Amino acid sequence: MISQETALVIAQRWIDLWNDKSVEEYLTQYRDDVVLVSSLALRLFPDSKGTMTDKKVLLNYWSLVRQKFPNYRFTLNAVSTFENKVVIYYSALDNSTKAICILTVDNQGMIYRVEVSYV
Repeated sequence: MISQETALVIAQRWIDLWNDKSVEEYLTQYRDDVVLVSSLALRLFPDSKGTMTDKKVLLNYWSLVRQKFPNYRFTLNAVSTFENKVVIYYSALDNSTKAICILTVDNQGMIYRVEVSYV
């Protein structure tokens, strides 16, 4: 089980790495076998059915996201935790879009599942 303090650290790192670092550095927090489920992935790659796996695939996907949406920055709004999940409530795209992300992490704090919904 993840403490609220640990969840906040993981969430802030997730936000900061997206906003301030390269996609390669952003990927350092993910396991090689990571799974992403995202409505944006579905929109950009309909054949994916919104699910992508493997860090190499995510490198290409997130590089495309940054290219298509250069103002795609995250602002942390709130964090909660449940078992081994960190739930991040955040804003994106100049704070005009609200989103919820559920990060599932292992015992070393590495992310192996990401579920994102835009609301």
